[in-house]
Amino acid sequence: MQMDFHEKIKEQRRVKNITQKEIATHLGISQDLYSRYENGKLNFPSVLIPELCYFLDMTPNDLFEYERYLKIHHSKEKNK
Repeated sequence: MQMDFHEKIKEQRRVKNITQKEIATHLGISQDLYSRYENGKLNFPSVLIPELCYFLDMTPNDLFEYERYLKIHHSKEKNK
């Protein structure tokens, strides 16, 4: 099963034992706002994604599964 963006950041935050407050402070936003982003109530601003990835020790590729997308895309192209 594939995790969506919000599930991934929540899971990685928990794995790293980081609170919502800690990550919100690092990003310069309130904990309430971060919670809304993490729970999918608001779209996460793209400008914060690089810093989010840095803080969670992951790459944007990890977050968005770009490698997986490329594999699927290339396999569809081959089947045409």
